[in-house]
Amino acid sequence: MSAIPFTDRELKRAWRELSAIATPAAGTVRKNPHRLLLFYAVECGLKAVWLKRQSRSLFDRGDIDKTGHNLRQLLKELRVGADLSLPENLQLQPVTQDRIPRYGNISILHQAWRYGGECTAPTDQDCENQLQQVLKWIQGELK
Repeated sequence: MSAIPFTDRELKRAWRELSAIATPAAGTVRKNPHRLLLFYAVECGLKAVWLKRQSRSLFDRGDIDKTGHNLRQLLKELRVGADLSLPENLQLQPVTQDRIPRYGNISILHQAWRYGGECTAPTDQDCENQLQQVLKWIQGELK
């Protein structure tokens, strides 16, 4: 699969729109579809901040190949500090029938939420809370 480059304006617009949609209506609990949009809002926002700090306007194929969906790596490159760091690894509920364990690094979080998985260590709620903190930080960076 070939990667498609995106401009800083496109990434900022995606960050704003995804952020708005990722927030459920008052009184509604955030579910995996909201969490997935939160993940992508953070991803777009971090990539926009990264471009801003690089004084660039295009997130190209090389950048995409380098970063993928690894938000932890983007945060590290942006030197945001340990308070906003995401967990290195995730563990999901094992597959019930065969008790197959499921785990991986943070870059699989979007898959877990896209396909209806449940994170157990850290929990979905823990991941969501940390992503929400990163989203607040991005907001300050992209004023």
